[in-house]
Amino acid sequence: MEMMQTILITALLFIRLCISINVLVTSIQSCIYDRRREKRELSRAECGKEYYGKHTDNLLNK
Repeated sequence: MEMMQTILITALLFIRLCISINVLVTSIQSCIYDRRREKRELSRAECGKEYYGKHTDNLLNK
């Protein structure tokens, strides 16, 4: 009976370890993705401002 309990506890600890590693990897990937998304959004906002500025200048100069 003790052998079966030891095997069960070991299996449960291994499963818990796998779940913890999975959560850690997912969190790291999420942080990396969020940073990249923020950079893309800032870049798009800057391009939008430049585009808008050029078009307003063209309209005012006509």
